[in-house]
Amino acid sequence: MEDKELIEIRDPEIDAEAIMAEIRARIEERRREAGYEERAFPTFGAATPYPGVPGGDSSDAGLYHHLWLANQLYNQAETAPVLAASAATQLPLFGRLWKLVREQAHQLVLFYVNRLVAHQTNVDRHLVSVANELTREIQEQQEQIRALQEEVEALRQKGNRS
Repeated sequence: MEDKELIEIRDPEIDAEAIMAEIRARIEERRREAGYEERAFPTFGAATPYPGVPGGDSSDAGLYHHLWLANQLYNQAETAPVLAASAATQLPLFGRLWKLVREQAHQLVLFYVNRLVAHQTNVDRHLVSVANELTREIQEQQEQIRALQEEVEALRQKGNRS
C-alpha cells in the first residue's frame, strides 16, 4: 500500500509527500541514535533468482550454463508409477489380483520416495540459492575490481605525466 492511499489530504497548502519524507527522516535519525541494526530478511518459498550472465567478455559460459540448468532442474523429479507389462497379469484368475498387489506395492514405495524427494528438493533449493547469491556477489566484486583497476591505471598515467 502506498502512502498516497493511506492518507488523503486535499488542502493545497499541505504537502503530504514532504510530511511523509520528514517522518521517514526522523524515524531513520531515531534508529541511528538508538543503534538500531538494519536487518535483511530472507525471501521464503522460492529460490533466490538466477543472477543472469553479466555483460562483458570475461564471463565463464560454463559456470552460467550449469547455474542456469541447476535453477531449471532442482525441483523436477519424476516419481510417477511405471509398471512394466508382466505375463503374470495376463493370467485369467490371478492376473487382476497380481496387478492390484503390484500397484499397491508401487504406491507404498512412492509414498516414501516422494517424502525423500520433497526433502531433497528443499535442500537443493537452498543450495541453488546459495550458488546464485555467491555468483551475484562474485559479479559485484569483479565489477569493483575492474573499476579499481581502471582507477589505478588512471593514477599511474597521471603520475607518469608529472
